[in-house]
Amino acid sequence: MVPLVRPLRQLALSPTRFFEERPPSDTLPVAAGLVVLFAVGLTVALLLVGSMLAGAVDATVTMDNPERPPDFVCEQHADDPDSSFEERCDEPETIERDAGKLIREAVTDYLWIGIAGPFVLWVLGTVVLFAGGRLAAGDPSLAGTAALAGWAALPEFLRVIAGLAGLWYVLRDLTITNPERGADVLETAMASVEPAILAASVLTLGWQWSILSAGLSEDADISRGAAAVAVGVPLVIFFVLGAL
Repeated sequence: MVPLVRPLRQLALSPTRFFEERPPSDTLPVAAGLVVLFAVGLTVALLLVGSMLAGAVDATVTMDNPERPPDFVCEQHADDPDSSFEERCDEPETIERDAGKLIREAVTDYLWIGIAGPFVLWVLGTVVLFAGGRLAAGDPSLAGTAALAGWAALPEFLRVIAGLAGLWYVLRDLTITNPERGADVLETAMASVEPAILAASVLTLGWQWSILSAGLSEDADISRGAAAVAVGVPLVIFFVLGAL
């Protein structure tokens, strides 16, 4: 544990020295592991979001009974006592379901984002950094830019933790009894923590910019200023698109 503290502190406080001592391409295995770890963490975070939202909802929802066939099927077989549909057609047309459980089920449908998203962004980040290094008249390596794109996942943990903390804060005393207004109630409640979450996002962006510009400067053999521009432009674009 102790041997990891110094490199991580150095990466956070002095990324230039970190990559001078460790060429980006040499850190690819560690960076790849970091992407895997972030994918796991993001998936767990989505599950926590579903759990917190479900815990804040105290209501039921009336919905069609999936066990009952459609009305036209029941009408067609109403006079057929031997029909396999007879017993199922006796089921109620609608049922009451716990809204919190439905939220959990809905969130699980989006778990693929946590699993696949970090790897898609890793590949995209590699391409962008490699192209940026080339456009800055540098000679970046594929392994080096892939490693740097992986290291960019480290600051993202800060953004995820801030988001979870903000959601927990607004939901700790909040009870949603009307599912139809749940989204509006949640949006209003989240307004109180949006400045803190925005600050965490900006800090994340700044940390990524610091890491990537230092690493690209070393890997592509270009000036820190040129690397800062090559990294900063796509980072700002991604940040703006993500905020929309």
